[in-house]
Amino acid sequence: MADVGLSTFLSGDEMSRFIFLHSRVPRTIAVILSAAGLSVAGLIMQAISRNKFMSPTTAGTTDAAAFGLLLSFVFLGHRSGVVQAAFAFVFAFLGTLLFTSVINRLKIREVVYIPLLGMMYGGVIGAISTVVAFRFEAQQTLNQFNLGSFARLGNFDLVYIVIVPLIFSVLYATKFSIIGLGADFAKNLGLNYNRVVMLGLVIIALISAATFVAVGPLPFIGLIIPNMATSFFGDNLKKSIFDLMLFGACFVLFCDIASRLMIFPFEMNISVTISVMGGVIFMIYLLRGMYGGKRKAA
Repeated sequence: MADVGLSTFLSGDEMSRFIFLHSRVPRTIAVILSAAGLSVAGLIMQAISRNKFMSPTTAGTTDAAAFGLLLSFVFLGHRSGVVQAAFAFVFAFLGTLLFTSVINRLKIREVVYIPLLGMMYGGVIGAISTVVAFRFEAQQTLNQFNLGSFARLGNFDLVYIVIVPLIFSVLYATKFSIIGLGADFAKNLGLNYNRVVMLGLVIIALISAATFVAVGPLPFIGLIIPNMATSFFGDNLKKSIFDLMLFGACFVLFCDIASRLMIFPFEMNISVTISVMGGVIFMIYLLRGMYGGKRKAA
């Protein structure tokens, strides 16, 4: 195993430079972009739904992207990453649009029920994916799709797609904050509510699809990072969006380092590490929401 350190890199060691340029740098960029993108996607989804427990993970977006990626593999075989991302994007967008439409019609008052329904919805999509994978003998491929990992040798080209929706997120940050105040309030200010919502769903689906195809699922990032960030910086997306990106990137970088050190010299899938840490944090916010709702009702 090559010893990659500052001294070996500066001394001109070819192996150290190769590992640094083709593994370390692309991996770090992929961590930052995917974490920043999913954090912003989660906050936009929470603004659209006006629910702090909504995210690509709890709304079936990630599961729909996995289903689209599976269909791409089943019917088109090993196509380019762009084709796979296109399938994942279409299914992620349609899946998210369907779920948000149903939730808005149900008019559920208890906000903690939304993520539970979303997980059930995602479970149904996951079950359909399993049936399709079993029918076409692609179970192993589906299992590989559902494991998030940054342990790839520079194969992160698709994650750069996230830059485009991030730019639109920054440009429309104020409008996303306004729609978080409600449809009537946004329309009174002259904002085209439906257009902004559709743009938000496109951003969410594009980020979710690109990150899923590039690195796999990163659970809870779009859920816990916006909640943690807004606890410190408030709900104004325009003022907090860069802090949100930085916060998400630092969290995933910490999980990535932990994944590489837990069973060193081997590496644990980062989706496992994030699931454990994110699950604990999510349960804390979930219990706070339940008890907070009971106190308000009392």
